[in-house]
Amino acid sequence: MKKLLLFTVFTLFIFSTLSAQQSLNMTLLSNWDDNSLPSGWTGQYNDVWGYADGQGNEYAIIGAMLGSYIIDVTTPTNPVVVDYVPSKDQFTLAVHRDYKTYSHYCYAVADEGQNSLQIFDMQYLPDSVHVVYDSDQFSKRCHNLFISGDKLFLASNTVANNFNAMDVLSLANPESPTFLSSLFNPNFSHVHDVYVKNDTAYCSNGNAGLFIYNYANPVSPVLISSITAYPQQGYNHSSWLTDDSKYMVFADEDHGKALKVYDISDVQNPVLKGLFQSNLLNVPNPSSQDGSIPHNPFIVGDKAIVSYYHDGVQIYDISNPTNPTQVAYYDTYPQALNYSGYQGCWGVYPYLPSGIVLASDISNGLFVLDASTVLGIADAVPNAVSVTAYPNPFAQQLNVAVSGPVSGNIKAELVDMVGKQVYINNNVPAGNTFSIPAGGLNQGVYFIRITAGEKVYTKRVVHY
Repeated sequence: MKKLLLFTVFTLFIFSTLSAQQSLNMTLLSNWDDNSLPSGWTGQYNDVWGYADGQGNEYAIIGAMLGSYIIDVTTPTNPVVVDYVPSKDQFTLAVHRDYKTYSHYCYAVADEGQNSLQIFDMQYLPDSVHVVYDSDQFSKRCHNLFISGDKLFLASNTVANNFNAMDVLSLANPESPTFLSSLFNPNFSHVHDVYVKNDTAYCSNGNAGLFIYNYANPVSPVLISSITAYPQQGYNHSSWLTDDSKYMVFADEDHGKALKVYDISDVQNPVLKGLFQSNLLNVPNPSSQDGSIPHNPFIVGDKAIVSYYHDGVQIYDISNPTNPTQVAYYDTYPQALNYSGYQGCWGVYPYLPSGIVLASDISNGLFVLDASTVLGIADAVPNAVSVTAYPNPFAQQLNVAVSGPVSGNIKAELVDMVGKQVYINNNVPAGNTFSIPAGGLNQGVYFIRITAGEKVYTKRVVHY
């Protein structure tokens, strides 16, 4: 696909007069915004995702009203648009788009108009992306998608004129999906968003609550449990799990509703542990209709990274799930005077190997942020446990060294981007270096997870 020369803007001094109120422990590296783009009823942009090619190059994928922008953020202070992919429908503004990556592919959907499922082959970047699939056979409109293993989950999916709560496709051939199943439950009308890990699907079902399914057999999913009544309940929007699958954070997309932390170590009996919410505008009653609106939560280690409409990117320490504490934020929408409506930060992506955080703002475009002071804090603490992984990126094998005040044996795991465990060693002597073979691993981003006593340490690594 031919590169497009588009107007791009990046700056380190955007909203500089408001910087004191605009951030805590997060630094703006750059901002890209094209004010010439058409605007929907919310604004010009929607969701964001990230992609790393394993050779040190990193990219943002951000949705606009008529298509998708691929932006090179390898130099985070200088984002560069390298390609633009128009959506199938060029007459309807698509306010809702969603993206997920799998191997060197990006899967894209839109939830307005006569659109399609698109698959971008990203392996030709930084030159361009190739659209290898653009069809409405399995999806004309879709609200959100998720990929786990070689399964593609399409939440609130429209096929032809039929609306399905959720459809599942096989990506055994990544360029040619095949249909597996549709989900039906009389207790909810739709699946708004879904998070899947180890064949377990955590379905956010709007006002119906959250339903958890076993998808070991994707043709015949089995309901495990549900959360249908809980404090500060609203529109159950989306969820994410900790690396150890012990805790889940989910957001209710309503004014004044706090995020929830659930203990799901017993997935058949989820237990509410804590609530937390942002209130940058200091409204008198943050739990009222005057309060803020959370959108999408993600988790890195013991930190929850949340896109908040009017309050930007919020980071909370959830190491004590009964009392999550705010440790960082960056407000991408400082022009907000109150929490009315739905404006500001739509999405966030904190999983690039470099550690930079990507955020999309409905009105203000793409933000590239540095949150290393909180997301990388373990390496900066004197006498803390240190985890070294080398070479990084790695090809044949990954060497890991653990040092610091650790007694006894430790557990080492390697998990992929969706939390699937691909390696485990339950008996690593402290202070020793061990190796993880790379044979059979797909290219991409992984996380080394070291468990020492009650402490868990993670480090990003890249396999190419």
